[in-house]
Amino acid sequence: MLKYLVWLFAATLVLLFFVFPFLTNYALHNGYHSKSMSRWLDVIQWLQAFAMHSFVYVWITFLGSCFASFLNVVAWRVPRGRSILGSSHCPHCDAKLSFRDNIPIFGWLNNDGKCRSCAAPIAVRYLIVELLLGVTFLLLFVVEVVLGGANLPLRPDLQNVGIEFVLFAPNWPLILTFAYHAALMCGLFTIAVIASEHKRIPLLVVCFAAVFLVAIASTWPHVIQVPWTAGIREVGQWPVEGFSRTALYTMAIGAGGGLIAGGIAWGISLAGRAHIVAGAKEQGDGQVDPMPVGSAIIVSFGLVGLALGWQSVVWVLLVWGLCKLIFKRFSLTRLSALLSNGSAVAMFATIVHVTLWRFQMPLNFWLNE
Repeated sequence: MLKYLVWLFAATLVLLFFVFPFLTNYALHNGYHSKSMSRWLDVIQWLQAFAMHSFVYVWITFLGSCFASFLNVVAWRVPRGRSILGSSHCPHCDAKLSFRDNIPIFGWLNNDGKCRSCAAPIAVRYLIVELLLGVTFLLLFVVEVVLGGANLPLRPDLQNVGIEFVLFAPNWPLILTFAYHAALMCGLFTIAVIASEHKRIPLLVVCFAAVFLVAIASTWPHVIQVPWTAGIREVGQWPVEGFSRTALYTMAIGAGGGLIAGGIAWGISLAGRAHIVAGAKEQGDGQVDPMPVGSAIIVSFGLVGLALGWQSVVWVLLVWGLCKLIFKRFSLTRLSALLSNGSAVAMFATIVHVTLWRFQMPLNFWLNE
């Protein structure tokens, strides 16, 4: 069923962008008046705009799900000392998965959540995490690119926003900012998936994420939204054109502040677990949350501080504490293993903070321009 919907969507795009324009142009050249066709042309234009927007949004979501699929492999193989190279196999019959089976979201739905070879069930977790990171990419793309950086503390004064300008007159600073924040989310996602299986976070994963973020920021320094001096004293013109000492200090101090905040979050998680264990003993319930992975929480906050600055760490820690309380109260049993480590909550808190960044941090108040 799903593959027929995909073919139908592809056929619709061909009709709207190739067949209908050709027929319209043919009709106009053969005596039809444009006024008599105005309603037809308006409908076609609306359908073309709708299809173009839908295609871009689906593509961005699919891009995020592709990263999730790859990072799932990284999160499973690297902690176990296995290479990330090579084809994927069914964990039950060890059959090699085909290209169609490896397509994110589509592969799982097309096979009804089962292996094509042995019909063994494939965990729905793979579908959920691919959708989650795909939706995260889409959310960041909408607020930071389509809406012209509506969430950013230093939002550029843009007149032209929307999908059309993204495609035909792209604003590369905003696109690079989106890529920078998407890279941060990928790092947090990988750590959260590893911690959900109660594995130690490999140093290689953390170092690669940190180096990648520093490389982007040093090449395009405008992605650093808030200097480390903001909130302490007035700041000069920001952002700067080149990677300056202030930008370096911003990332270093932010990383240090993030590690400290991660330690605080780790202590809160331990205290919460001790309270849960005590309550379980009183009620005679042997089912308690597993021990949270402390390194996952600490390095997650460290990456947040490295990428966003110490000011964002404060906000993320506050949102993390609030989300932790809400998720612990209302989360399903199957999700408890994912949420108990705290790193998944740190990723969610970071998404909330970045989406509402402009409202949390009025940076113009600190600028001395």
